[in-house]
Amino acid sequence: MPSVTPQALTRTIQDFLSEAVGAVVLENGAVSFDLAQSKYSISGEYNRCLLHIWSAERNAVRRVLDAEVKNGTLRLAVQKLGLARPSKLEICRDRDRRTPTVRRVARSAYEQKLRHTLDLHFPGFQVTRLTTGIDLEKSFGPVYTRGLIRQGRTAFAVLGVNAQETQASIDAALTFGILWLDVCRQARAANNLVEGLKMFVPTGTSALVRERMANLNRDAAKWSLFELDERHDALIEIDCADRGNVATRVVHATDEDAAHDRGSFSTAHCDVMISNPSKFPADAAHRVTGRDDKRCDRLLAGLRAK
Repeated sequence: MPSVTPQALTRTIQDFLSEAVGAVVLENGAVSFDLAQSKYSISGEYNRCLLHIWSAERNAVRRVLDAEVKNGTLRLAVQKLGLARPSKLEICRDRDRRTPTVRRVARSAYEQKLRHTLDLHFPGFQVTRLTTGIDLEKSFGPVYTRGLIRQGRTAFAVLGVNAQETQASIDAALTFGILWLDVCRQARAANNLVEGLKMFVPTGTSALVRERMANLNRDAAKWSLFELDERHDALIEIDCADRGNVATRVVHATDEDAAHDRGSFSTAHCDVMISNPSKFPADAAHRVTGRDDKRCDRLLAGLRAK
């Protein structure tokens, strides 16, 4: 391990983090902190460099032994307090660490998956356009698959995002969906009435998009949100009006008559014991119920005393 002064390590980390406000921290390959929602402090005092990161969910203090910046990632050799063996911690300026080729392949595959989903679940509509092409003039990158489905003169703008994109990209999808709806309306004004937007996000990721969509003007467009399970081709429409934090469920209604019948034997014995406590030994509760019921034993003892 190269010998680096704590002061030099502190400067390296500070310089990197000053330009990586939205970076993510990975420890043992898993994301542990999102710096956009976390805070940190760096100390080079007492001949050691300490990195302290905390958020609403967790807190971590690591002693930094070495640092290296490579390909937009700060790689740290760190030591947990109280442990001698060092471990690796990475701070990635780019949240999406996939190579450009992997991203391109995933987005191309999702385009085909979304086309199949539209054909399967919207049989009356024809997919007239679907693309992940970059259009910087209109602020569109390759993250979102954009399209249009048409039935006669009625049409809907379509925007989807695949499960391999970051949660930040999924959360921002509605903004680009609204922009895409406007583009479609302007381009198709003479031929179709683009009534609204149908958005597709991965399973279990729709919470923030749902909250935002719930506040949109329903008179301006028809807004629809779906969760797409890419593996099983399952599509679930999300109710944007369901915004509460209380889960409700229907429970089985108790059959009171059946409950009384099941407890009639024990109830009859208890009635006899209460009316004639002197006739029953101290462990009568255990003999009748099959368990140690101290409260029933105390009741019998009190009755005997009377």
